[in-house]
Amino acid sequence: MTIEHTGSLSEWLRKTISKLKSHLAELGYSESTILRLDATWKELIVYCEAHQTTEFTVDLERRFVWERYGADLGDRDISQNVSRAIHMLDDYLQYGMVFKQSSITLKGFSPAYKELFEGFLDSLRQNQVAEGSIRTWRSRLFRFEYFLLESGIEHFHLLELHHVNTYIESLTGFSPGTVAATIRILGKLFDYALAKGYHYISYANALPCIRRTHKYRLPTVFSPDEVECILTQVDRSNPLGKRNYAILLLVTRLGLRISDVRLLRFENIDWKNKRISIHQQKTGIPLELPLLEDVGWAIIDYLQHGRPETDCPCIFVRHLAPFDVMSGSMQRLVSKLVSKAGIHVSTDKPIGMHSFRHSVATSMLNNGAELTDIAQTLGHATPESTQVYVSLNTEMLRRCALEVLL
Repeated sequence: MTIEHTGSLSEWLRKTISKLKSHLAELGYSESTILRLDATWKELIVYCEAHQTTEFTVDLERRFVWERYGADLGDRDISQNVSRAIHMLDDYLQYGMVFKQSSITLKGFSPAYKELFEGFLDSLRQNQVAEGSIRTWRSRLFRFEYFLLESGIEHFHLLELHHVNTYIESLTGFSPGTVAATIRILGKLFDYALAKGYHYISYANALPCIRRTHKYRLPTVFSPDEVECILTQVDRSNPLGKRNYAILLLVTRLGLRISDVRLLRFENIDWKNKRISIHQQKTGIPLELPLLEDVGWAIIDYLQHGRPETDCPCIFVRHLAPFDVMSGSMQRLVSKLVSKAGIHVSTDKPIGMHSFRHSVATSMLNNGAELTDIAQTLGHATPESTQVYVSLNTEMLRRCALEVLL
């Protein structure tokens, strides 16, 4: 992509970004969000002026991101904000609009597409697609819907192949995995629309085939000693610290997903028999685990001395009004605690609550547990989902190695 412009590049960028910010304000983006995005755009203008560039290209953007933010891209928040700002600018330059983020459009689909899209998602549920996957697919459909409406396609039967091609072009810059997943969703949607009479043709066979290159990365794993060191960094003298400590124990001791911990309810805990019973958010599969002594006392400490007064049915809540269900992955908290503990993690490895889940599995594997037992503890749908942990066990890899014949 090379964008033509008149006058100096920096001046043209300033005017374009000014229009983009007005466009975002009209879409309902908050002032704080626009200011956060504008910080990246200002840096881009400074970069263009310093390098005296005259053409605005994708390569220019890539060089800017790497040279200006390369050292900080291991920070998930910085990486997402920079990526979002660049994608927004590209969308605005190429299509004259910005694709809304799913967090803004989660109120529901428009009347023109609600019946089709909700029916399509219901068909996925009937085919046993997990709710977590359906939420992801829903967010992709919001983006596609916004493109359709902004392109003047008020009814799905008016969609033509050139519209589909234009939308796929708009995915440039996303990871191959995201593009491939989006195209797969579109293919299923087109087949569904044809079967239900929303369109006279399915464009599924006309969609490009994206070859995904799997760049395998070992997950971040902490040793039992490192986990204990991380836990000691939590300040348990205040209500928020008591909450975070109890959450961390549920994740580090039992391997629960943070999504299941956030939505843990009082009725999920059988105090008499010391059991925790849930239906997992990701898979919908029931899971029952022992309520360990230290985990139970940490929850009690939070309930008695930390939890705000609220009618929220979930045990763990926000500590800023409204005192409702928590949101987010708590990735920033984990990164902060790991840093305070003096534990070095490579910048190309993600750090978050899921790291502790990997750690539980790896510790069990090192202690001789079978993959079926680990799968049962972690609530995996199949033992095959647990195979990744074999790669973290050096001794088991040695057993799997084939003898070299000379």
